[in-house]
Amino acid sequence: MLSALPHILGSERQGDADYLDGCRQKRNTVEYDYVGGASKRDAEELIAFGRELQTEVGAWLREKHPRLAPT
Repeated sequence: MLSALPHILGSERQGDADYLDGCRQKRNTVEYDYVGGASKRDAEELIAFGRELQTEVGAWLREKHPRLAPT
């Protein structure tokens, strides 16, 4: 799913896909290897990023596929 971002939304989203993949890798490490690998700031940054991405994907859906866009 993460690697699909630049294919769907454009190559300018490659950095976003890379960021999210890095977060996924960190989560896996923290979940399976050790505690404390993610800070509160990491979580806050990811939440803010997720909200921004949700807004941008919603706008993209409304423009490209309005029937699929959330109401």
